[in-house]
Amino acid sequence: MPELLEFDRHALMAGQLWRLWTGHLVHYSMRHSLIDFAVVLAAAVIVVHLSASTSAGMRRLLAALGLGAPFISLGMLAVAPHCLYYRGASGIAAMLVVMAGGALWPRAARSTRAALLLMAATLLAKICAEAAGAVHGWSELPADVMVAWQAHMLGMVAGAVALMAAKPRLQLD
Repeated sequence: MPELLEFDRHALMAGQLWRLWTGHLVHYSMRHSLIDFAVVLAAAVIVVHLSASTSAGMRRLLAALGLGAPFISLGMLAVAPHCLYYRGASGIAAMLVVMAGGALWPRAARSTRAALLLMAATLLAKICAEAAGAVHGWSELPADVMVAWQAHMLGMVAGAVALMAAKPRLQLD
């Protein structure tokens, strides 16, 4: 079943457009899915509950998921031509982490803002290390599966775009 849902470059090019969304739902292992699920859940809760209302937060979350998933997948088609297959929600997780940080920022004390900046720098350093190939053995992905750092970077971009779209409502400094 995962093969029918994963990001598959050739299948997408042949018109199987559902894979733009479903590739983010399937994973290579249970541990891979649990880590992604935990990050997505925590960040989603922050995004929803720090909105003006729960219903507005839920709409913002659903819009980000509905638009962010194909943005990341289409971005992978454009910037990672060697990537034939992709599975995982880590790009979505990166998007929601950026959105959660943006939701926390206006409410945060100076020390909390310093911690948010440190976490953002850590996420960026992690993606740079992935791009350099320095973390391949750290994941529990199968040996022939490389970390798709481009999906993580595209997720951060999607999160930033979602923040900019919501900026008047979030009152970012």
